Amino acid sequence: MDKAAFMRAQSAVLTEGIGREGIGTLSERALHRILKLAIEPNEAFHEQKVLGSVADIQNEQGITEIQTRAFEKMRPKLIKLLPHYPVTLVYPIAREKRLHWIDPVTKEISEPRKSPKKGKAADAFFELYKIRSLLSHENLTVKLLLLDMEEYRYRGGTGRGRRGMERVERIPTRFVEEITLARREDYRIFLPEELPKEFTAKQYARAIGEKPRYAYLGLRILKDEFGLVSHVRTEGREYVYQAVF
Repeated sequence: MDKAAFMRAQSAVLTEGIGREGIGTLSERALHRILKLAIEPNEAFHEQKVLGSVADIQNEQGITEIQTRAFEKMRPKLIKLLPHYPVTLVYPIAREKRLHWIDPVTKEISEPRKSPKKGKAADAFFELYKIRSLLSHENLTVKLLLLDMEEYRYRGGTGRGRRGMERVERIPTRFVEEITLARREDYRIFLPEELPKEFTAKQYARAIGEKPRYAYLGLRILKDEFGLVSHVRTEGREYVYQAVF
């Protein structure tokens, strides 16, 4: 996906729905629809029936699925499709995010506040772990899209999420980078050069800027699915790893 295609898709979606009727009024979430149009502008290739399922996109390149969360729900579909089609699984990550709060009664939208959290490729570990045994399949390509976004949330206790927060809409404003994971060597991007020769999960977490829990999931993927990391010994209750070259 290039920046020009992204901008055309964003303009088309905002014009058709959000700009005219307001936040959260599209029948399909803005993030999903913008990415779908940016990847495949011809809507004749959208929502195609394949082997009893509906693919986001099916064209001459194969099948593309855009999944913003809950990769476990994609697993049965991938198991069905991968023996027959090349499949690209697209996962958007918010590199920078501005938060807008919506009053649930008045619908008034607050001024944006920049989130201190910076998204990065390793944020995908939590979702990738759910389909880890499929990541090395020759027909599967994962594309991580780093995007800047505006996020709209309902304020107060009316939502279903943490502390009553309900995310209403995410609107990508800028396409920053695309990271393609199609073969074993592509996953080396998760082994930064500053890692020591031998390292623990905590050291790895610090090197990639992730919570230890998610860093451990990443190490499991790199070790068990791709053999890029090996367990060399145990010190107390901690495993010690090293990269495999």
